[in-house]
Amino acid sequence: MLHQLKRSCLLGVGLIGLAGTTQAAELTANVGVTSNYVFRGITQTDDGAAVQGGIDYIHENGLYAGAWASNVESGTGDKGFETDLYVGYNFELNENVVFDVGYITYQYSSTNIDDADEIYFGASFKDVSITYYSGDTDAAGDSDYSYIDLKYSMALPSDFNLHLHYGNFDADAAGGDYEDVAIGVSKEIEGFDVGVTLTTTDHDTAAIEDDEIFVTVSKAFNLM
Repeated sequence: MLHQLKRSCLLGVGLIGLAGTTQAAELTANVGVTSNYVFRGITQTDDGAAVQGGIDYIHENGLYAGAWASNVESGTGDKGFETDLYVGYNFELNENVVFDVGYITYQYSSTNIDDADEIYFGASFKDVSITYYSGDTDAAGDSDYSYIDLKYSMALPSDFNLHLHYGNFDADAAGGDYEDVAIGVSKEIEGFDVGVTLTTTDHDTAAIEDDEIFVTVSKAFNLM
């Protein structure tokens, strides 16, 4: 596994669902570039840039499925591609409360990076969301883990947006536990979502940097 996994957004800790159910089926695509693919506080590209993209289908009843991909590189120089496949269901309790449940698999083209699978459960209230992930990897030995993702977003003056994140990674294997915190600012510029994010971790592994800062530019398209 490439230090800890993921599909990204401006914070690199994006929640897959929790967008609320739609009034009609939607098919969308997204493309983006980032100066550093960071997931759960840890670089997935050895502090290098990444080109990323995905496609999502959301049915009017709340079912959704999608795929997302990015180039990756481990700290030991193993390069390849990450492909995430996911399916889930989200539903509204009311206009402010949304629940989400799903499954995601992380597949890597490099045989030196372990594949992983997760199930997740989430809930959001207005601008706050919390999601619990439970997963395991193909790594030998005790490879089960869980991750709690807490996020808050708010609008700022001049059409800027503030994004805050707290994450807690709990691994069954010894020495794998850590926390990560991120703060990001984003704005739509000429139809592109542009964001800058600072993230920090308290990981005990010396090879993993405590602080990361990265810039992401992305754009979404409606296909139907």
